[in-house]
Amino acid sequence: MTLTKQMLADRKTTLSEPVEEQRTITGKPVADGVVMGTAVVLTTLPDSLADNSIGNGVKHTLADFQRAVRLTSEQLREFQQRIREGIAEPISDIFASHLAILDDDAFTGKIQSGIESGAAVQDAIRGVTKEYVSIFAHSTHLRFREKVDDLNDIARRLLANLAHQADAGPNTDYHGRILITPMLFPSDMLRLVAQRAEGIILTTGGVTAHISVLAQSLEMPMVFASAELMEDISTGTALLMDANHGTVYTNPGTDILARYGCLLETRGKALTPDGVIRPQTLTSDGRRIRLLTAIGLVSEAATARKLGAEGVGLYRSEMPFLIHNGFPSEDEQHTIYRKVIEEMEGREIIFRTLDLGGDKIPEYFLAAEESNPFLGLRGMRFAYRHREIFSTQVRALLRAAHDRPLKVMFPLVSSVDSFRHARELVEAAIRDLKATNVPHQSRPELGAMIELPCAIGIADALAEEADFLSIGSNDLVQHMLAVDRTNEQVAEWYVPWHPSILRAIRAVVEAARHHHKPLSLCGDMAQDPALIPVLIGIGITALTVPPRRILRVQHLIQQIDAAAVDEIARKVLAASTLAEISGLLGIPHGFPGYGPPASTLDTNAPGDLATSKQA
Repeated sequence: MTLTKQMLADRKTTLSEPVEEQRTITGKPVADGVVMGTAVVLTTLPDSLADNSIGNGVKHTLADFQRAVRLTSEQLREFQQRIREGIAEPISDIFASHLAILDDDAFTGKIQSGIESGAAVQDAIRGVTKEYVSIFAHSTHLRFREKVDDLNDIARRLLANLAHQADAGPNTDYHGRILITPMLFPSDMLRLVAQRAEGIILTTGGVTAHISVLAQSLEMPMVFASAELMEDISTGTALLMDANHGTVYTNPGTDILARYGCLLETRGKALTPDGVIRPQTLTSDGRRIRLLTAIGLVSEAATARKLGAEGVGLYRSEMPFLIHNGFPSEDEQHTIYRKVIEEMEGREIIFRTLDLGGDKIPEYFLAAEESNPFLGLRGMRFAYRHREIFSTQVRALLRAAHDRPLKVMFPLVSSVDSFRHARELVEAAIRDLKATNVPHQSRPELGAMIELPCAIGIADALAEEADFLSIGSNDLVQHMLAVDRTNEQVAEWYVPWHPSILRAIRAVVEAARHHHKPLSLCGDMAQDPALIPVLIGIGITALTVPPRRILRVQHLIQQIDAAAVDEIARKVLAASTLAEISGLLGIPHGFPGYGPPASTLDTNAPGDLATSKQA
């Protein structure tokens, strides 16, 4: 019996007994997945500086410290090798920053000087680490502040090796357990994956780029939820964690278990050879809808292919930049892009050029602190300011696809002029490669992402200029409504079915049709059960969703009557109020600011196709 069925059966058999109250906790998603299990509250993982039990009570020598440094270095290199062998991409570079700290004489040398001056080895390690932590913690640069975790991880490992202590609980089996921990270091992540943890909930530590990328690459479902929300949960509490949306249910009732049961079973079956995913997705009356996928890691490409993606509608090329210790070279990028191309076995791939900026700034890049980074130097603005970085990436893409079709998409295009300028840089790269006889793709297709309000008004001109278009719904909604969807104070105003949003999408559809250009839509709207029918009615014929949502979205589309949703779309586009549109789409909705937060992702449970059937 599967875990899902067992928990459902257990719940049914105990209905006559007192059952703890179900709670719903809303956090933030870090790495996708829906898992069930019992809670294990961990309180001793992280802070080596405060944990005075490690290494105390024993007098150590300088030779002991040097041995601990060597052993720590060996462990970190082993971590790198384990990841290289298991994942086809440079995720192992995450540990390069740890090694760089360990090899830095300014760090280990200062500890050694303290020991030679008479300080206890443990005190010298803690003292120097605290000094560096204080410097980095007060830096104005976010990525420097994230170095605090690297320093703490190194110090903890040094102290453990000094005391001849292995990783805590190396033989622990966390199968069927969801771990709740204040924070997490990269080396912890590898250990917890090996110990078969079902999922992880972080409560106080920040979610660094390293942890986020590792969790996604290792397919470890993860949610960030504040310590205040999690403080009453004890070890042994039954949990269901929807890391797709950042929701955690404590003591889930039979309704929650039943609603998520289908999704949990599907997640387990999706990679089986016989599969249930059809090669093409059709509505019930035969309208063709292409299902593409969004990925950012090489390891996700194989998963996307196995899960039936018709192609990659969005490859987020910035991921390797976030985990390297420096801008990856042209050759390093070429290797990554080539692996993605080979993994997809001839399927379409749309490579989005760097969308650095906002909350995605590499730790090695000393960018100026911005008061509003999401409206700052990001997307194509970053490319224009740093053309050598953009041109290097374009050269790597052209080389990687020398014998394959290539589609390259520019993010946050704000004008026809900016698109033409980007195209000129691509053409210049082609000329350079041709002049040096380097094999390359000489006729790439170039596309524009429509995700800024200013792009809507020139959609027809962009459709004429570009080879294809893609609507980035998350940024489009955020910018059109002036709502930061990650800001809890205003999140309820993030309403993707706002009449202006739907009309804007319709304008882009009409522009693409007029110029006979392919158009796709990505972001949360592409996987929202309440909005997929109206998107199809508006004229969207290609949706880009995460790999593990493909089966669910396909199942939903197969139940849609295209003729019926065309009529719904006509009525929705004529409506002027949120209340009217909510009623037409069957979305429970209170007026933002005066009622319960409006979120179709919360109100439409996974596997519940009722809304789609109504539409």
